Amino acid sequence: MNAINNPRVYMRSLATRQSNLALSKYVAEAIQVLKAAKYDLIVLETSGIGQSDTEIMDHSDVSLYVMTPEFGAATQLEKIDMLDFADLVALNKFDKRGALDAIRDVKKQYQRNHNLWDVNPDEMPVFGTIASQFNDPGMNTLYKSIMDKIVEKTASDLQSTFEITREMSEKIFVIPPHRTRYLSEIAENNRKYDETVLTQVEVAQKLYGIFKTIESVTNVKLSLSKFGIEEEGLRQAQPDKADFIKLLVGEFDRVKMNLDPFNWQIIQTWDEKVNKYKNPIYSFKVRDKVIEIKTHSESLSHTQIPKIALPKYQAWGDILKWNLQENVPGEFPFASGLYPFKREGEDPTRMFAGEGGPERTNRRFHYVSLGMPAKRLSTAFDSVTLYGNDPDHRPDIYGKIGNAGVSICCLDDAKKLYSGFDLSHPATSVSMTINGPAPMLLGFFMNAAIDQNCEKYIKENDLVAEVETKIKAIYKEKGIERPSYNGALPEGNDGLGLILLGVTGDQVFQLTFIMKLK
Repeated sequence: MNAINNPRVYMRSLATRQSNLALSKYVAEAIQVLKAAKYDLIVLETSGIGQSDTEIMDHSDVSLYVMTPEFGAATQLEKIDMLDFADLVALNKFDKRGALDAIRDVKKQYQRNHNLWDVNPDEMPVFGTIASQFNDPGMNTLYKSIMDKIVEKTASDLQSTFEITREMSEKIFVIPPHRTRYLSEIAENNRKYDETVLTQVEVAQKLYGIFKTIESVTNVKLSLSKFGIEEEGLRQAQPDKADFIKLLVGEFDRVKMNLDPFNWQIIQTWDEKVNKYKNPIYSFKVRDKVIEIKTHSESLSHTQIPKIALPKYQAWGDILKWNLQENVPGEFPFASGLYPFKREGEDPTRMFAGEGGPERTNRRFHYVSLGMPAKRLSTAFDSVTLYGNDPDHRPDIYGKIGNAGVSICCLDDAKKLYSGFDLSHPATSVSMTINGPAPMLLGFFMNAAIDQNCEKYIKENDLVAEVETKIKAIYKEKGIERPSYNGALPEGNDGLGLILLGVTGDQVFQLTFIMKLK
């Protein structure tokens, strides 16, 4: 309803005042008034009171009957009078279960009612639509068919040039129907995992108690194997205690049957894990590349401080609970990070900025990153950009441009925002706080990076003058002024990203070269 605020459009709702009628008794007069006002197209909608709802035929040149797949059994279609008279039928909510069967039955009923026995049922003017979905193929096809039918029956000058595709209307879900409870499923899964952990911890604690009892009885330091307690240590026990030890070992094996083999491996290899972090060098693989990192850092007093300190637990229950709920970085459940150690050679400082136009924020970025080995730019956008609007003189937009964030509405803005930062460099990372228009902002970012690489090629091959000539010719032909960076470049900005300001790489290079850069 908000979209029809236009002097060329008039809308009025008329109450029927009677429960057994689908139209107001003043409809005929209202239509005459609109005809006198010389409106090109009059759309009349009934309230749709039931199966016998054909009164609208007295007022319309072209009739459209809108229904849903939930009409019950196919025999119910014989009671719907509008299927006898309607020029077109729309089966809305086509994403509902059983919609394909429903549209098949409606087409067959339409064919019978209109005696179109020599026409393929698939060619009946019955369309599956999903009105709530943007650019729905079914709605597009229905619109084109309505306009064609109006021209056919009224000879009016409303010929539509809209082109349609032969696609079936299909609901495009952000979240599939069977996953609408995905957040609840995650919470339920986490709670179930926590319950399982507590159960396993209790089993591990019982095993530890039995194990320590066996060690106390045998007075021997026992070791563990994949299958339980090493038998070699048990053989060293005194013969008079053999029966008691056998009883304890039997209970140990019985309780161990309730312990997950993976959790037993955690207990068995705990000492090995502790020693790995005590060693001076820790090595791990990332994409088949071996990474070696020092496990300790040295203080000013030459004290070796461990980067990762493991708990000094002894009881198996405590060890298992810590491993399953917290664990070291790089291991499930990844509570401490995805990698075993933080990457070296990168300054952890986040360089946050976002205020005014792209030039102002660019200056701030260069100020906070000056002299830093790594550029970690974090970008905040204004509310105009966050809502996907362009800067405008509208009262609800003008005062918010560049307020509490940077205003970015085009590729040139993105180029100016990140100018002087090599977006392809491994030491450069960019985060953007954005919501709905994220795909567009990502497109700006990717194309800014591609054009930066074009500029590198331009400089390396001394093509700056040639490219400038091409760009000037482009803007001379357009008859408009070329965009530019407003103000002086800040310290640290070498101008990367500004040579192709106002154009893209494919306008000065061949497309094959651009694809190679991508």
